[in-house]
Amino acid sequence: MIVFDLLTGFLGSGKTTFLNAFLRLEEGQDTAVIVNEFGAIGLDQLQYKELSEDVYLLDNGCLCCTVTHSLRETLLEIKDLTHRLGRPALRRVVIETTGLADPLPVMHALLGDKSLMQHFRLGQVITTVDAVQGLQQLQAHIESRKQVSVAEHLVITKTDMSVPAGVLQLRQQLQRINPYASMTESVSGQCAGSVFTFDQNSNTFKMPPQVLEEKSSIASHATDIGSWSVFTDIRPTWAGIAAWWNLLTLKFGNQLLRCKGLLRVNDAKPFVLIQGVGKVFHSPTFLQAWPDEDSRGRLVCIGQNLDPVWLLASLKALTLTEASFRPRNLEELNDCF
Repeated sequence: MIVFDLLTGFLGSGKTTFLNAFLRLEEGQDTAVIVNEFGAIGLDQLQYKELSEDVYLLDNGCLCCTVTHSLRETLLEIKDLTHRLGRPALRRVVIETTGLADPLPVMHALLGDKSLMQHFRLGQVITTVDAVQGLQQLQAHIESRKQVSVAEHLVITKTDMSVPAGVLQLRQQLQRINPYASMTESVSGQCAGSVFTFDQNSNTFKMPPQVLEEKSSIASHATDIGSWSVFTDIRPTWAGIAAWWNLLTLKFGNQLLRCKGLLRVNDAKPFVLIQGVGKVFHSPTFLQAWPDEDSRGRLVCIGQNLDPVWLLASLKALTLTEASFRPRNLEELNDCF
């Protein structure tokens, strides 16, 4: 039986960092990864391909809404592929949902599939929660509360960026929502090994049975949350990236939930993955090589009431090279040229 873990958590809560840390460990070998991207352009799977040859992308919608059938077919493909190639059987599959997914429909679909359950068994539902923004996200987004409520293991990430009192308040709130879950604090994924291998031989759930028995149909996300994706040939400097990020946060503020991108930068380390969560721009990840055959950069924004026309026009900021140029709107951006 191949164990499958469901890795969920709200936008920007650190799922990719946490899973990357696990794949680098000996315990993470013989692990396949299925990545579900909410946007039209997938990026997270490119990082995993540096660590695992078994990476699959489902990018045609949110897992809990539209691609459950695709997930089933992918799991069966993983099982058959290892058999055909004569490779040792995989020990684990980690399914990383989008930050807006409701895990319950996914669990219902998989656990209710008799043919799948002959070969796979559910290990854990692992939910990452951002120590800095978790309380606000739990209050504002029902998706975040659903993800926490069904977890066997809650992982509080980015605790190095929060004050102890804030982490304590978050722990108390998580305990109120889901008193049955184990809880671990993690910085940069250093606890990934112990979390993924925790109680891996158990077939029991720590959550109350009524949670699993809920009748969940297609999940509905807030109607104003959407994603915007674009390919670009622009090779920015860090001054251009800073100018664009400043422009983006001034325009959308707290409406911007997540921003990420793969870019070729005019720098000594040219291949970078950038990450923004809310108004916070996190340290970039530098790649040793460009991860696929498409040489274009790509950007993905997820947020509330995003304006695609404005976003496309804002890309001009990436071409700025003067660090002193920090336009506050599109009019000031045009004045920079």
